[in-house]
Amino acid sequence: MTIILDAMGGDNAPDAALKGAVKAAREIESNILLVGNEQVLLKRIKELFGKDNIEEVSTKLSIYNATEEIVMEDIPTDAIRHKKDSSMVVGFNLLKEDKGDVFISAGNSGALLTGATLIVGRIKGIDRPAIAPMLPAYKKGLMLIDAGANTNCKPNNLVQFAQMATIYLRNNYGIENPAIGLLNIGTEPTKGNELIKETYQILSTKGTELGINFARKCRRKRCFFR
Repeated sequence: MTIILDAMGGDNAPDAALKGAVKAAREIESNILLVGNEQVLLKRIKELFGKDNIEEVSTKLSIYNATEEIVMEDIPTDAIRHKKDSSMVVGFNLLKEDKGDVFISAGNSGALLTGATLIVGRIKGIDRPAIAPMLPAYKKGLMLIDAGANTNCKPNNLVQFAQMATIYLRNNYGIENPAIGLLNIGTEPTKGNELIKETYQILSTKGTELGINFARKCRRKRCFFR
């Protein structure tokens, strides 16, 4: 596997990305391709690790040059469309061209989602992307989806998030039938706004048909919430 890493994305870039990549290279078998301004990266590699190039630090690491950078203050759509040689846009294009298996960035989340949609494209049948972090929980982990990518959703969006979470947890965590919850102000079907109530009805009546193990009160061991 090749991991494409946005070396210029995030508040503490490129140092945090470089240190994280070096640590990961010691713990995993994957190759890591750092995308960013090569001159800047080589200078920091010298200062941080005392090496002239990243391959001397680890043979699993390499650099792909990108001269521009998308910063947190950039407007997402404008940044993706106009900063063609930014580390994020270049990284997405490398992913689209099958030059890597996954793209990771700690940069502008709005630009990240915009780039994922406009450059890489959505999975067929999925209308919107979603942010899905794993959260610490008592004894077990907890996935939160969507965690801020979308402000106005429709019931079908939430149902699609439930399907994506189910597939992700099954394929990546080995949880064959993960329990899926719906975050609301109460457990009763009559609670919440129209979006939540309609989504609840769909998950209750069609969840099994859609491959979703809907836990109405989420008392199971593993759940995700929206």
